[in-house]
Amino acid sequence: MHKPSSAPRTPGRPRGATDCRERLLAAALPAFTRLGFDGAGLRAIAAAAGCDASMVAHHFGGKAGLWRAVVERVALSHDDWLRAAATLAEPRAPVAGRVGALLDSMMDALAGMPDYVNFTLRALAEPEERRGFLVDRLIRPGVEILSPLWREAMAAGVLRPVEPLVLQFALFGACSMVLASREVRVQLGGRELGVEELKAELRGALLGEAAGQ
Repeated sequence: MHKPSSAPRTPGRPRGATDCRERLLAAALPAFTRLGFDGAGLRAIAAAAGCDASMVAHHFGGKAGLWRAVVERVALSHDDWLRAAATLAEPRAPVAGRVGALLDSMMDALAGMPDYVNFTLRALAEPEERRGFLVDRLIRPGVEILSPLWREAMAAGVLRPVEPLVLQFALFGACSMVLASREVRVQLGGRELGVEELKAELRGALLGEAAGQ
């Protein structure tokens, strides 16, 4: 009995190509975080992803393209937060309340994506050619959107006058470190605090009596 032939496949990406791309990105994130750009090996990344190493060139053009794609993935998540945070920079409510809400939002965002935070901290130590891409895609937009809020809060006496860039980096660093050091703080005799309690502590440290406004 004649067995009908299956319909020919149409041209395009091979089956599983999109899934392989996603797996490569997922494997590249911890590799670049642990080892940096130079230390991370494409064969090891591909093996962790369950893909052939040639797929890196197929999907990303090479190691540099893969690294930029990871930055882009991190930046897309950051963009979602930044769109919400941008509304707090608009002078529609008392500035102390908006600064406090922004701190809460920042803490929630960082607590929800520790892998992205760790990658960003490692990537800041990369040479300028790569660091510049990270700064332009991930950091500069936040600085441009939030600096007016810091200046408004300083002008209103809610925050002490400092360089807005220093303040923004200090807040990012403080939130990241506080979240990453939970076990260490307990080991040193500190109370075990959840995210909500940590947010209240940071609001009080930054805003003082204005934290309740």
